[in-house]
Amino acid sequence: MLRMGWWIVSLLMVLPAQAGLLDQLTTNAPDFLPVEQAFPVSTDVAPAGVQAQWHSADGYYLYQHRIYLTQGETRLTPVSLSQPGLEKYDEAFGDIIAHYGELTVYFDTRQLDAGPAVLHYQGCADAGLCYPPQTLTLELPASSGVDEPPAPSSRAEQGSTTSQSWFSDRHPLLVLGIFFLLGLGLTFTPCVLPMIPILTTVVLGQQPVSAARGFLLSSTYVLGMALTYAAAGLAVGLAGAGANVQIWMQSPAVLTLFAVLFGLLSLAMFGAYELQLPAALRNRLNALSQGQQGGHIGGVFIIGVLSALVVSPCVSAPLAGALAYLSTTGDALLGGGALLALGLGMGTPLIIIGTTGAKLLPKAGPWMEKTKHLFGFMLLAVAIWLLGRWLPAAISLGLTGALCMAAGVHFGALKRPETGWAHATRLLMLMLFIYGLIAVVGAVQGHTSFLNPLEPDAERHETPFLYSSDVNAVVQIIKSSDQPVMVDLYADWCISCKVMDAEIFATQTAQTELANLTWVQLDMTDNTDAQQQFLQDHAVFGPPTVLFFEPGNADISVGRIVGERDLEDFLTEARPFAQSAD
Repeated sequence: MLRMGWWIVSLLMVLPAQAGLLDQLTTNAPDFLPVEQAFPVSTDVAPAGVQAQWHSADGYYLYQHRIYLTQGETRLTPVSLSQPGLEKYDEAFGDIIAHYGELTVYFDTRQLDAGPAVLHYQGCADAGLCYPPQTLTLELPASSGVDEPPAPSSRAEQGSTTSQSWFSDRHPLLVLGIFFLLGLGLTFTPCVLPMIPILTTVVLGQQPVSAARGFLLSSTYVLGMALTYAAAGLAVGLAGAGANVQIWMQSPAVLTLFAVLFGLLSLAMFGAYELQLPAALRNRLNALSQGQQGGHIGGVFIIGVLSALVVSPCVSAPLAGALAYLSTTGDALLGGGALLALGLGMGTPLIIIGTTGAKLLPKAGPWMEKTKHLFGFMLLAVAIWLLGRWLPAAISLGLTGALCMAAGVHFGALKRPETGWAHATRLLMLMLFIYGLIAVVGAVQGHTSFLNPLEPDAERHETPFLYSSDVNAVVQIIKSSDQPVMVDLYADWCISCKVMDAEIFATQTAQTELANLTWVQLDMTDNTDAQQQFLQDHAVFGPPTVLFFEPGNADISVGRIVGERDLEDFLTEARPFAQSAD
């Protein structure tokens, strides 16, 4: 897959990566406490409820979502907790609620029968060790039906069967600020950056405008784009997980449509046509705007709405994350505001350019024409990347190689340079041309590796999954398995699922390293009510997601991998679950 912009990400990661390396070289491996010393627990059993209390050691924390009580098929979460906990990112579970120090929880057990019940809990050390899930068997007395459980204190939180989101209890201004910065960062990605000169031309037109007029027009465009994102957030928040926008965001038809659109936009960068609104629409907007000069408010707003749809497939990762939150919590208001802030962040550079006009832009010259052509090639690269989500990998590699060859030739790879600076440019373009040639040769031979196009692909094998679209059947497999279970959520409309099937699950490496797991694939293609309920019960937005379960416990997963991964990253995250079965 085409990996544009990696050098920017790599540069941003140099300093923290070096710092992490120094930490590893200068820090000795810590000594970890036994689980009974890390999380000493005491319980108090009464006819109406069970109280459990932990005094976790310094530097150790309990997972809130891993504290529950079971009796047979019934699972209870606490009705109250003595502290709200801290939100943090955990390597095993992602965003979680962690409880340090003393924690007291209470379970209302009046619905349970007299007899044994099992208290479940699990914790981790800040230094990196996550302990296996722990259980404690309790003997419940017969409920008198009179005693009432204590009401949660003012600091307590209600238990929940779904995972806590990072957004929970965050100050709204903090959430909005983070999404604004995220949108600002997305502006400089290869998908969005080439759109700026296009949108500047369409929004402001060819005629110069005043700073005030430029600010009004560009702000109107940005508002149209941002409101479109906010509307999507509100709609998914109200519809819940059943909306599952990934069904259409990963559809080959939609990806192809937007790939064609990016291809057409690239032609404008090469001078094939001039981007402007159709004459009929321009005339109507002119009448509606009562003779306003320059750009037109109504038309600019419409362009903003449409542009949000155009770039959505390119920024689907942050959008999917926000929409996942909305679909699982129903907090449509805050989520819609967050996506509004995302759109405003993405549009901020355009507002600056629209307001200042030519003041911040360099003087026109031949180099600006080359810059337009560079943006044109970037748009074509985005189109190939979108098509590569469903096209065979060899074809995607061939298209990428052809694009690299064309760009290299266009920018002087085969021309004799006239200046010293041009020698460096020609060398870079010559390297790009040679890579493109190698990629095309590799693609013709059926190879798929972008890093080494001439290297034959690794041998692929049939996957050892147990396949089912029946949620109940998958649950029974988990309950009857004598080893940990890996459940891959798959769908025919999920392009990333097919990529992971071919590049991860079909490899001998993955099958060997994860042989201690029971492989199960739950087909979510039909998106039935039972499948939607499964997603909600496990706080999952949709495929591609891989869940890990303990043998016999289908109620709650002990870990998950969300989103597309390559083989190395996937095995790094999945290996601990396979090792726990040894």
